[in-house]
Amino acid sequence: MSKKKVLIVGGGYAGIAAANRLSRKNSEVDITLITAEPTFREKIRNHQVIAGTKGKDFQIRNLLNPKVKLLIQRVEKIFPKENKVLLDNGTYFEYDYLGYTAGMRAGDPGTKGINYFSIASFQDSERLRKELSHRPDAKITVLGGGLSGIEVATELAENYPLVKITLLDSDKIGKNFSSNAVLYMKEVLKNLKVNLIEGERGEDLLEDKIKTSNGTQVLHDYCVISAGLVASDLGKNSGLGSNKIGQVYLNEYMQVPEYTNILGAGDGVKVPGEEYSYLRMACATALPMGIYLAERISNLLGNKSKIGQKPFRLAYVGRCVSLGRKEGLLQFLNYDDSPTEKIWTGKLGAIVKELICKFTVFSFKAEKYFDFYAIPQPKERPLVKQNEKFVTAEK
Repeated sequence: MSKKKVLIVGGGYAGIAAANRLSRKNSEVDITLITAEPTFREKIRNHQVIAGTKGKDFQIRNLLNPKVKLLIQRVEKIFPKENKVLLDNGTYFEYDYLGYTAGMRAGDPGTKGINYFSIASFQDSERLRKELSHRPDAKITVLGGGLSGIEVATELAENYPLVKITLLDSDKIGKNFSSNAVLYMKEVLKNLKVNLIEGERGEDLLEDKIKTSNGTQVLHDYCVISAGLVASDLGKNSGLGSNKIGQVYLNEYMQVPEYTNILGAGDGVKVPGEEYSYLRMACATALPMGIYLAERISNLLGNKSKIGQKPFRLAYVGRCVSLGRKEGLLQFLNYDDSPTEKIWTGKLGAIVKELICKFTVFSFKAEKYFDFYAIPQPKERPLVKQNEKFVTAEK
């Protein structure tokens, strides 16, 4: 009996986690991970890339179980009816099961200048770091006052004391955090002399300034965009059902309803329905999704999995924010990602944030050898409709 071919598209948090977990579940499976770059980019550290405070990179090959084959190519298109993908070198790769973990990318902000950089892009982050090495007193606007925007603003302000930083958001800065967490983060931002503009939408993004909805003109030499992220367009361009930002629709078993031998995980997928509406683009979502993807495929291959035979469920625990290298915040959460009033701040918050980042990479390494990562589960089971006719893999 020939081995089943499992192809995982994408070498990010979800893809590596899925490959390692699945590699130990069934000896009769041939796993190949395809990704465009040999290096694993910790996107949760892109703000450190800009500020020049990031440590070493990791080679994906060193993070994978030896049983997982690694192919450095770009997938141009998926042919779901034919169970194959087209690579950028013109060759085709066939599969029995496909793990879609293509992730997200920067959207088109409609800018009118080259001085705009996306926090979602490692290349943009590295390019801005090089620019700042020659312009340590530059004016920088950070567009988007969520978690990533706050991290960029504080990291830059701490490491480039001559830089003049404005943090601009169309709503409230840190709106997804508790009131006491917002007060703390604003205090840190103000102590670092970051100018805060709330409730003004950036409407006209020009080369040297942004015109806001209130008529304010925010001058800058460079602008970092931490909003407007979209999913990889691979799934959408391959005919898979998707939403307006390109996330491929899945059922509660993380399978594409029309092609149930295609499973997904990470930022590039979306499970419709109110019971899954709280799931957000994040490492904290991608990693457990990747683990579930592996367990689900293993279950479909005939290996009983307590995890993979049930619908995907996830409880958020906390949201970590680095505020430079000296301070940080841990926001405790309800399972549905809503904030509680409990927070940890200061040096403790910074230490926890760094430990969480290191834990992610350590999880990859541990999963090479044994089941290490446990998916946090809600105490109350969400009401999820189960329909087994949509979850049997096509042969």
